[in-house]
Amino acid sequence: MFLCPICKNSLTKCDNSLKCEKGHSFDFASSGYINLLNPGKMNNKKAGDSKEMIRARTKFFECGAYKSISDKLNSIVSSVDHGIIVDAGCGEGYYTHNLAKTYTESKVFGFDMSKFGCEHGAKMARRDGLNQLHYSVANIFDLPIKNDYADVIVNLFAPVANEEFLRILKPNGHLIVASAGIDHLNGLKKAIYDNIYPNEEKFLKYDGFELVNVENLKYSVEINGNDVIYSLFTMTPYFHRTSQVDKDKLSCLESISTIIEVNFAIYKKI
Repeated sequence: MFLCPICKNSLTKCDNSLKCEKGHSFDFASSGYINLLNPGKMNNKKAGDSKEMIRARTKFFECGAYKSISDKLNSIVSSVDHGIIVDAGCGEGYYTHNLAKTYTESKVFGFDMSKFGCEHGAKMARRDGLNQLHYSVANIFDLPIKNDYADVIVNLFAPVANEEFLRILKPNGHLIVASAGIDHLNGLKKAIYDNIYPNEEKFLKYDGFELVNVENLKYSVEINGNDVIYSLFTMTPYFHRTSQVDKDKLSCLESISTIIEVNFAIYKKI
């Protein structure tokens, strides 16, 4: 199913590598993932989340606050064809891994720009014996997948690559886009900012797709431990646009209560 990121010819497995007819070759890492970023377009060492960011994300997910999001995603996927699942922008693989554990007869592919995220996901997949779960370092706007291959694409809190998703989805395949709801992380924002504003909800139209349903998930959680709270903060878009003075407000917090609210927009390829 993989295409060469350089020449777009099919890749064939040969020992511990994938190779195309033009001689381009890509080696699997010892952990099991493969790097399919186009080396002519991207500095692989700087692409995606850093090792520290992946550690922070993993630290937060271990507390279980987002398990309901994962469960909701799994439930929605059950309602559509899911023989081949693609997680576009999979990060460290938390949602990807849970999909593979739930749907053991499906092939699951996680793509992300971060080699550290894919490495972590691949190690967890190997640990749990999820042989049908595969991770690849790739740009979701230039996916190394053949046309009309995937049954469903999941896209959680990541950019939507409209043309690429349309290209790789089978006819009548589905795209599931998760985004922040109006009150998502209001408790975290109150701990940082003097004035907070509700998130703007957008259910965008995408060429070649029909919006068939939107499902909302909303619940409250208590997040304990300063390191866990700060790990959550680093995962948000606020981290990169917040002053150091406001960031320092989190330094002594050991517990926060917040609403988690996520909208799942389900699209069908038309």
